[in-house]
Amino acid sequence: MTREISTADEPVPVVLIGLILTLGVLTGAQLGKIAPLIPWYTEDLGFSLISAGWLAAMLGVFIALSALPAGWLIDRVGLRNSIAAGVLALTIGGAWLSISVDHGAIFAARTVEAIGYLALCIALPACLDAVSPPRWKAPVLAIWSGFVPLGFALSDFLAAMVLALHGPETFLQIITGIFLLLSVAVILLLQRRQVTPVAGDTGTMRATLSRQVVLLAISFGAFVIVSVSMFTFMPSFVAGEGSHYLLGAGAVALCVPLGNILASVLVVGRRPQYMAGLAAAGFVVSAIAAIPAFVMHDPAIATIAALALAISGAFVASAQFAAIPFSTPSGGSVAVVFGLVSQAGGIATVFGPPVAAWIVETYSWSGLGYFLALVSAVGVVTMLPLTRTVSR
Repeated sequence: MTREISTADEPVPVVLIGLILTLGVLTGAQLGKIAPLIPWYTEDLGFSLISAGWLAAMLGVFIALSALPAGWLIDRVGLRNSIAAGVLALTIGGAWLSISVDHGAIFAARTVEAIGYLALCIALPACLDAVSPPRWKAPVLAIWSGFVPLGFALSDFLAAMVLALHGPETFLQIITGIFLLLSVAVILLLQRRQVTPVAGDTGTMRATLSRQVVLLAISFGAFVIVSVSMFTFMPSFVAGEGSHYLLGAGAVALCVPLGNILASVLVVGRRPQYMAGLAAAGFVVSAIAAIPAFVMHDPAIATIAALALAISGAFVASAQFAAIPFSTPSGGSVAVVFGLVSQAGGIATVFGPPVAAWIVETYSWSGLGYFLALVSAVGVVTMLPLTRTVSR
């Protein structure tokens, strides 16, 4: 059975939806804020590059380890309470981080941040599902799927402005302060609304983890491997063997939101089977584009392939996130599904780049292209069953 997508007129909380989406970007910025500070941590505070890397990745590691049980807990505690707790933890951790220079204190502060980040990565999209009218759910969640890359871009942009005049501590305080102010606005607006997950207040784990949901999570993991591996190593590739590209790695990355926007338009009013078909089609484009992006030496073909690979990845993620509320089984929990999907993405984030690095070292850059094509093919295979039947 599939949840019907209503076309009835319903009041749309545009301001609340916009603020939650913006808060998502600022949440992603808390993940990305370490990257522009790595020289400071290594040169001034004495971190090794590996330690600084773990500091940057710690929030993602928590997602990889704990997102599914966190989704179950959030389903029980409630979305409003979970968001408030996540904001509190991320704010305390961020403030602590901004005044810490001792290595132990820095890692402890980042651990507190990771707890808040974990809660918000699940509770915020589940809240978007709860407050959005049926016809808005898919496009809103399609836009939400870009919160991490947009957050990284925001943290880089803010760091460039602040670090030119002030120290890293000030940058950390500003980015935490902006996050807190926006969080307070969201929480105050949520106090005026009844926020109840459509899929059930306390859906059971067993009822939630259907075959379709598990396949969706696996396919999201495939997307993350392709996307993270590509953007992790593309700067190095373009600086070396890929110097024939007509655009730099940064310019390619800036085109990613085009995929989110395109998907958000195409999923409006559509059924989950159609959204799954869009994701499968995006994976097909990724599989086709991956090889010429890293193998072809023709500047135009290689650049176009890289753009197609970047945009199709965002398109896939948007279509997948859009399908989540409508793919959640009856008696299941949207928060638990977000937890499972997030955990699959977290695991892929942790293991994808090291595997990709081994492939590059063993088989050169062309091997990376074939690897990304193969993983994209896995994404196609896991999405195709969802185009035929979805449990809700």
